[in-house]
Amino acid sequence: MKAKLLLCMMLLGLLTASAQQPMMRVLDDGFRLMPTPHQFTVKNDSYENCFIQDISNPRKGGGTDPTIDPNAPKIDFVLDFDTNTQRATTITLINKTSSYTNSSLGTYQLQQGSNVLNVPCGTYDIVVLFETIDKSFGFVLPLNKMYIIREQVAISEDMTMNFAASEAKNHIHFQTLTIDGEPVYTGKGTYDENWNYTELEPGNVDDVFYITCLVCNDNGLLFGNEGNFGNYNQSASEELADIYINDVSERYTLSTYRVAFRNKGHEFYTSYCEIGGASENISVCNDPSKFELFQDPFLVSQHQGEQLYPEISFAVLPKNDQKNYRGTTTTFTSPLADGEQIKSYISASPDESNSLIPFFEPTVSIKTTTIDPWGDEYESFVPVLTCMPLTRTEDHTAFVNNGGGSWYVPYVQNWTHFESEYSEELNEYGWDIIDFPIKWPSHPVFTYPVEKMKGVLGNNCPILISNARQIDNFFTFDYDYIGRYGEKHPDDIRSKFGNPDDPTNSEFTIQVNGENYGIGHGFTWYELDAPLEGEVDITVINEAVIVDDLAGSNMAQLHYTAGAEDESAPTMTMLHFKGFNDDVTDRFANASEGKLEFSAGDFNYKRSPLNFDYFARQAPELVEVSYSPYGEDNWNELAVEEVPENYWPVMGWFYTGSLAGVTGEGLNGWFDLKIRLTDAAGNWQEQVLSPAFRIDDHAYSSVATMRDNNAHEVARYNLAGQRVDANATGVVIVKMSDGTAHKELVP
Repeated sequence: MKAKLLLCMMLLGLLTASAQQPMMRVLDDGFRLMPTPHQFTVKNDSYENCFIQDISNPRKGGGTDPTIDPNAPKIDFVLDFDTNTQRATTITLINKTSSYTNSSLGTYQLQQGSNVLNVPCGTYDIVVLFETIDKSFGFVLPLNKMYIIREQVAISEDMTMNFAASEAKNHIHFQTLTIDGEPVYTGKGTYDENWNYTELEPGNVDDVFYITCLVCNDNGLLFGNEGNFGNYNQSASEELADIYINDVSERYTLSTYRVAFRNKGHEFYTSYCEIGGASENISVCNDPSKFELFQDPFLVSQHQGEQLYPEISFAVLPKNDQKNYRGTTTTFTSPLADGEQIKSYISASPDESNSLIPFFEPTVSIKTTTIDPWGDEYESFVPVLTCMPLTRTEDHTAFVNNGGGSWYVPYVQNWTHFESEYSEELNEYGWDIIDFPIKWPSHPVFTYPVEKMKGVLGNNCPILISNARQIDNFFTFDYDYIGRYGEKHPDDIRSKFGNPDDPTNSEFTIQVNGENYGIGHGFTWYELDAPLEGEVDITVINEAVIVDDLAGSNMAQLHYTAGAEDESAPTMTMLHFKGFNDDVTDRFANASEGKLEFSAGDFNYKRSPLNFDYFARQAPELVEVSYSPYGEDNWNELAVEEVPENYWPVMGWFYTGSLAGVTGEGLNGWFDLKIRLTDAAGNWQEQVLSPAFRIDDHAYSSVATMRDNNAHEVARYNLAGQRVDANATGVVIVKMSDGTAHKELVP
């Protein structure tokens, strides 16, 4: 500890912005784990219905401008600050059930002196945010945050309250150390009148991105900002994210999440620090000995030969109210070399006092030319493969899976959080109230240490997660692809946006009562003259799958009855395989090693009498799983059973089955998998994953060993079983004169 303290004291010489130097303290960077991943609460015992939060109004009095009783108490907030170097930005009043800001109470601009707001009666914490500013650039550049907080203020009558920026006497400085134990330094540079940058002095990192937060632990309301330090012409750029605050109790947490990078965005260092309360000047730095390397390859087979660019997303989420998470994403313009892997050094350790959870999500993108609707061309970066979010547990870095970050409800990132005033009304309709966070706690089976992952990201045939629904006169169909390790495949569904050279990797068709209704890529939205009624059939084909150099595909079919009480087909939400020691892999030496695990559910979307979207959720009535040697369409049953204790509200019901009974031989040991889900109303979804898993002792080495030497090609078919001509491109099934068949990828 003395060595660390001395190191931090050496950093003191770098600090120039504050005349009063903070006392130094070192904290391990980390966060507190939930005691059990099953900590969600369900009001009522049934699984029949669950509400989805209306994200336009996440909390009573928040999100939209409330109607305030004109007879409510008038509070005069008298603000004192230096108008040349400071400004007042927001007034926030919060308690466990409500939050109001000056803008939601009708005043958007705060001024020096009197600011009168009508505030509903209640007991609140009042947070006034000031900022230091720089006007030398010809515009107002915000710098440091300055928080003045009054805790537990009872409001029942008119009153006057004074807030001065000078009360923020506690200087909180977060210092980031590199893996070498050095303070990060982004170097010095200068910009000319055209904002062209010239480096004057190199740094030990290229840049540092940050999220700095103030969290109210009572209700998880999160204040803060994010940005990057850049190569500003000063010696202590991290001071740009320093916080100044008055004395506050440990009901408040101050934290920072930092991502430093080197090597033009190919090497990252993530760290997280926080403190509880404030009553003195303090500086906190991360412990560089806690860095742990995460380095996994991203296989993006359909873009072999194209340049891949790293993209990084990171976020922090309050444990007790994750609707208020903060996050940011950045793409780097230096491509990865052939075979190069992104190096991510993740640093954290458990701390029971911590209130935020940090997440880190690497992505690889390609550069493409896009043509907008007006015919203008521009370059853009398109994500092609995104890793499942990573975070730290007590002793390892872990993948975190609570739906893979892909929701089968379009645009909804927040699962329910209904306050007490809604409870009686909702109970009248017999619906559950679920208080369930976005990413944590996460599914206990689909969350695992990174060392359990024994494959390569993207080197697998993904599953499709789909949602078709209509509310009033609007119909939407949305889908996404999720790989074995929860990785997202956004490139598989991107559409040709006016550019014929932009590859489209999947396509869906919709038929209503046997008539063609629409075609699209990834997402479609229709405004209808009248709601759809009758039999709906949707087919989605993704032929961009290559696994171990085998041409593969995901073919999905949905069938349901529009206009019926249950007008939604079931869907899978996650699938992987496991071997010995619960290693997550789809490649096995023999059949007895492997088991299949997946989740699925029937989610039927409605509009409630309270004008909230909700979904009825039931387990599929029938789950049928079968396997076939790769490309042979020779299906055999694979027995699976439900595991009730692994039910998860956002992901549905959990099923598992052993591969021990798998028979037959496949090319290089590969087998296809078919899963058909049928609900009680007869709606169904079927997916064929080709190839899905490999068993080495069930392998033949090549197609040629199965053929007569004189065999010749007799016909070609697409993956829907329709005959095509010899010039067809994409993945085709080639049938030979000796009765064998194989797949080919024709460019």
